[in-house]
Amino acid sequence: MSQLKLYDPSHLAPQHGLSSDQCEPVVLSFQLPRQTVQSQRLLDTVARARALHENRDCPHCGHAVIVPIELRDAILGRGLLPIPGTATLVGFRCDHCVAEWAAT
Repeated sequence: MSQLKLYDPSHLAPQHGLSSDQCEPVVLSFQLPRQTVQSQRLLDTVARARALHENRDCPHCGHAVIVPIELRDAILGRGLLPIPGTATLVGFRCDHCVAEWAAT
């Protein structure tokens, strides 16, 4: 992890009457927000996997071939193609009886 040290030159000037202990640099860490974003993505991934598992069978006919219904808001990769599993899951459709239901 890299560190960024910030100094305020106005505090280093002797005409302000500051002692040397007040001019100590402060090291700021930018790791916490990154970890928060990563943990949120992990929670979203776990919730998505749980929804896919809970809706693996059609509640109407019991068929096992279920198609997830997603919004078109997936994150695009380098090739401008959607990254699988990043779109918002809104429901499911049975491939056999064509029944649809909302994701919970």
